[in-house]
Amino acid sequence: MPTCKRMTELATDRAEGHLGLFARLAFDRHLARCDGCAAYVRQLETTRRAVGLLPEPEVSPALQDALLAQFDAWAAHRRAAPAAAPEPVARLALAPTVTVAATLALLLAFARSRSFSPDDWVIGVALAASALGMAAMAGRFALGVAGAAVAGAAAAAMAGGGAGALDAASGVHCLAIELGAAAVAGGASFVGRRARSPLLRRRSLAGSALAGALAADAALQLTCRAHEALPHLAVFHFGGVVLVAAGAWLLLRATPLPAAGR
Repeated sequence: MPTCKRMTELATDRAEGHLGLFARLAFDRHLARCDGCAAYVRQLETTRRAVGLLPEPEVSPALQDALLAQFDAWAAHRRAAPAAAPEPVARLALAPTVTVAATLALLLAFARSRSFSPDDWVIGVALAASALGMAAMAGRFALGVAGAAVAGAAAAAMAGGGAGALDAASGVHCLAIELGAAAVAGGASFVGRRARSPLLRRRSLAGSALAGALAADAALQLTCRAHEALPHLAVFHFGGVVLVAAGAWLLLRATPLPAAGR
């Protein structure tokens, strides 16, 4: 036997004769035992009869012709308008990936000194892998990725830093390297990106710039002479990544950028 809730769902079908034999018998059996459902069905039937007594709406020939003319014009415009090509799904970004890898290689190749500590290499390789992955997926960059990048840079600073003084002179040099790498990677992404979507261009530019900063952070973990001092890492290495992440966040909230060269 159907429940009262089910009865309200079946009432219209019962009134229009759409229920099968057994369903109709179960419906009528419930209706004979339930005053609430009986009252509901009576109200529904009264409403249905009242609506049936209303006159058919009249549409004047002029109004009907005007509506048909508007529909024909809309259909003709739809057939004549060229179909807009869908925005392609963001693919692996080649230009920023190559730029980030080249930046990382150059920073390591021309460094005056390199760390031979296994811990530094583990941290550096982890940061480099994150930077390359972010550059490759720059077109899908989102604010959550920026948060992950900042968290990774903070973890690297905490894991690799220890006691030491804050060397402002070398710190400014490190900060300049990170910001320069971010600018180079972001510029390569903007020049190479041909997507029509302004949001996709902004995502690519923001993700590539942050990938460049992370790559520079990875290189500095192995080449900076002050990288063992936690204050230096926190202010300049981690601070550079935070600055670029803040710029990426502002870029994603900014007005659309002009299209790159097509």
